[in-house]
Amino acid sequence: MSSFANLSTFGKWRSSRNLVVGTACVALFTETLLGGFPVPMLPYMLEERLQRDPSKTPATTSRLLSSHGFVTMICSPLFAKLFDTWKSSSQKGPLFLSLGLCLVGTALVALTPTLSALYLGRVLQAIAGSAAWLVCTDMITQNAGKGGLGTVMGLSTSFITIGTVSGPMFGGVLLGWFGYWAAWSVPMALLCLDMIARLVVRQPERYINLQISTSASEANDRKPDTVPPSYPHSDVEGFPTETSPLLLVPSTSNTTMDLASDLKAEMGSDSDAVAETHNFYAVMLRDASIWASILNTIVQAAIRAGFNATLPVYLRDTFNWGPSSVGATFFALQAPVIFLSPFLGLVRDRVGVRIPTTVGWGLLCPLLCLLGVPGSGLSWFEGSQETEQVAFIVCICGIGLFLPFVQGAGALHMRNMVWRLEETDPHMFGSNGGRTRCFAMISVSFNTGLTLGPAIAGELFRTIGYLYMNIILGAISLVLAIVTFIFIDREIV
Repeated sequence: MSSFANLSTFGKWRSSRNLVVGTACVALFTETLLGGFPVPMLPYMLEERLQRDPSKTPATTSRLLSSHGFVTMICSPLFAKLFDTWKSSSQKGPLFLSLGLCLVGTALVALTPTLSALYLGRVLQAIAGSAAWLVCTDMITQNAGKGGLGTVMGLSTSFITIGTVSGPMFGGVLLGWFGYWAAWSVPMALLCLDMIARLVVRQPERYINLQISTSASEANDRKPDTVPPSYPHSDVEGFPTETSPLLLVPSTSNTTMDLASDLKAEMGSDSDAVAETHNFYAVMLRDASIWASILNTIVQAAIRAGFNATLPVYLRDTFNWGPSSVGATFFALQAPVIFLSPFLGLVRDRVGVRIPTTVGWGLLCPLLCLLGVPGSGLSWFEGSQETEQVAFIVCICGIGLFLPFVQGAGALHMRNMVWRLEETDPHMFGSNGGRTRCFAMISVSFNTGLTLGPAIAGELFRTIGYLYMNIILGAISLVLAIVTFIFIDREIV
């Protein structure tokens, strides 16, 4: 009889799928909350606590915020390699350590003894956040199962979005109502609760047994003078040669099987084993659908970040809207993803990634183009300011409604691709698989969008205006719809 059946009720609850997924989602919420929590506090921290010149506040704020994304981009691939080669059956240790490091960084940011310490605290938060994000997404996908991956990832996307949206809001409200240290006590208390929850949760037995079985199988496969035909870490199979095509374009729903077959057919038989990291990225980046997924992830993140950089100034100059109206606009833009992501995850589980994502990009194209028309002075769109405001709000609500169709689609497709490749050959990416390196690719893509979005959107807004900036974004959305339809296959996992 399985030892799981002999566990007490409390023991079964500790190993339950709902508790594991819930713990990971709350940890993701806390990490994303901390990304924006200090934003409304930074002027007070720089000017009051550090006594710096107020004229330097905007530049310092920009550098502090951009450093977070830059450090995450650097750390994600490194942690991915570390976690995928860590011979551990549980993610308890890595997640607990990352939460502890985040607590140290948060305390350093809150104390703000010097400007250098403030930068160091943000860097520690970014390092810990990238590690926690990789571990939590791995936990979620392990416990989702093949048929429920889209649904569970949609749920996690809702938690991430809630953290992203509520971070600046909570920071400003708590600072104004309760004071500085009362405000900082909330995220630090959340981190402590996350650490306690991580100690309570126990890795479900089915995944421990699976990893032990896989590790033992791989160890047996690595006996001297014995290299099984399906082992991809030697040149027997699994690696491209110098004469191989760079991209394998999917033409049917069997693209993953074709990719695995092509990799096997291209290998020699006398070379030594190749490093796992090289194997993973060489295999993944040869497939055109992976590049389409990366492009999806970068562009959707860049569009959201571009709104953050341009909307407040545009609304102030065009409609004379104040902070409360701007905040309501961002709520209309961000709120739908909180409620629609689980539903869209269920849809992706039923019909695949390609159709919903193509529809989303296709509908975003006209909405983005029309968003810049109010206040542009075009002769064919002349009306009262109230009419222009209504038109703008309708476009914003429409964009907020259809952005969830594309958010997370690239990440889900990349994860599905890794899953299918590992079904073809369980040893393809090592005993612990390639999940974490896959999520590192997603993290780097997402943070690339967050870094490029404000810079490009801000420059376009300054040089050619809000109307033509949005027309360019609309054209990019149309290109993404075409790319998604052509290159991302129909296969459902």
